[in-house]
Amino acid sequence: MVFKLIKEKSQKLISLKDELLWLFSLSRCYKKEIFAVTVLSVIGTVFSLTTSLCLKYVIDIVTGTLNQSILLVVLAAVAMLLGSIFLSAITSRITTKVNVKIQNELQLQVYGTIFNAQWESLREYRKGDLINRINSDASLIASGAVSWWPTVITFAAKFIYTFVLIVMNDPIMAAIALMSAPVSALLSRFMIRKMHNHSLKVKELSADIMSYQEDSFQNLQYIKSFGISDVISKRLIKKQQEYKEESLNYNKVTVLMNIIMGLVGITVTFVSYAWGIYRLWEGFITYGTMVMFLQLTLTLSNSFNSILSVIPTTINLGTSAARIISLENLPEEKSTPTAEEKKFINSNFKNGVSINCSSLSFSYSDKPSERVLKNAGFSAGIGETIAIIGGSGIGKTTFFRLLLGLLEPTEGEITFKGNNNETIKAGPSTRELIAYVPQGNTIISGTVAENLRLIKKDATDEEIITALKLSCAYDFVSKLPQGINSQIGESGNGFSEGQIQRIAIARALIKDAPVLLFDEVTSALDEETEDRLLHNIQTHFKNKTIIFVTHKLNALDISDKVYKIDKKQLQRVNYSMVENK
Repeated sequence: MVFKLIKEKSQKLISLKDELLWLFSLSRCYKKEIFAVTVLSVIGTVFSLTTSLCLKYVIDIVTGTLNQSILLVVLAAVAMLLGSIFLSAITSRITTKVNVKIQNELQLQVYGTIFNAQWESLREYRKGDLINRINSDASLIASGAVSWWPTVITFAAKFIYTFVLIVMNDPIMAAIALMSAPVSALLSRFMIRKMHNHSLKVKELSADIMSYQEDSFQNLQYIKSFGISDVISKRLIKKQQEYKEESLNYNKVTVLMNIIMGLVGITVTFVSYAWGIYRLWEGFITYGTMVMFLQLTLTLSNSFNSILSVIPTTINLGTSAARIISLENLPEEKSTPTAEEKKFINSNFKNGVSINCSSLSFSYSDKPSERVLKNAGFSAGIGETIAIIGGSGIGKTTFFRLLLGLLEPTEGEITFKGNNNETIKAGPSTRELIAYVPQGNTIISGTVAENLRLIKKDATDEEIITALKLSCAYDFVSKLPQGINSQIGESGNGFSEGQIQRIAIARALIKDAPVLLFDEVTSALDEETEDRLLHNIQTHFKNKTIIFVTHKLNALDISDKVYKIDKKQLQRVNYSMVENK
């Protein structure tokens, strides 16, 4: 595909010209289909306009000006009309087919781009905005990519054909019909910039509303429990008001343009009528020619205005293209392992790896002067269980993100060491060594089995049940109507928080990775279940490197080392001191 056309402009303001170049390159990928649609549309237009010519002959025959068989002319007109209808149906079918194809491919491409982008670069985007871009913007671009060229070329063909027909009969009438052209051209040039700015703002506000609504639905239980529905609704109303004002500003520009063009069109029509009546009065043209002039003059003026009406559509397409391009310009993760990394992973996946951090420092890109970690050191050997403690917001989850390669250290490095003392640097390509259970709800809609097979595609039912038993989840899964094939609702609907945690743990355990990262995974478990779970992990994964982020003492009981994040350092502490505190 062509979605990398403007990759080098990632830090620059993308102009309308760049946006249209990107759309043109996208259209070229489907040039055969677009060419077919264009040809059919142009032929249909010729058929429709030739009907006007046939009508002229019919009137001239009826009034006695022309001596010819009226039946043949009527049959020709009917054939043209039927052909126009038939071609329109075929064009619509092809357009829809190509539109859906482009939309699906574009959405899939953007979807993949988001998942392959560096994690930190996505922090500036809200989920609702990303969804809006993948759906609304991609849909508009797909529709525009397949219809923009056929529309412009068809309008241009209609304009040229109509102009030729008028010139052949009366050059002065053709000049009158073109009176609106200079006004339209000047007006469109003036309006483009304003419309582009308003269009971008409208899309941004629409995305903001979608994000807000998504956040509200995700926190519906919280909102209802505190009785703050009115507060949430009032905030939505405020956002809607902003959207309304900006939409009306955009509409105001469009309406002004349409009013001016309408007045110019009426003027041209009356002048054309006056000239036609004069020519008819003087006997220079026939009644049939007069009727044809009136039809074609209006068609000519409308054709030119139709070409200009493409401008708002083009601006909307360009705005959507800019929003997609900004995603395509996100820095990409280097998640494909090198030959050396593949060799390391394959030779140490079953035997285990140790982890070492030296002089590790990290700051988020939006706050470079605020260190989350500074010159931190950490080590975890094969078969060791490590607990990391510390206050909320101190950097524990950030440390896990560094281990996972979601974030890159500002200074220092994290390395994995194999049984033969070979080492590789931690990064996106080494995630295969890690199974991770984050905080919160990470269950995806589907069955219990489908959630576990996200991690291991070919997992058997027996392997799934074993993982569920180790996570103490099979106790309740076995009692479900369809067992492991029972459906999990959106965001784990129908399951308790503790049950969701245990399914998430099972999903990590089935990977059988050499490193296990657990971030507050027992926070919703009762003490008895937590003890059983920790015992299972300690007993069945003796050659794994296990790291817990926890606030609970039970996890500390099975830990070989305890680290505390304090003053931006990973400090090893004595367990008995922690227990006493």
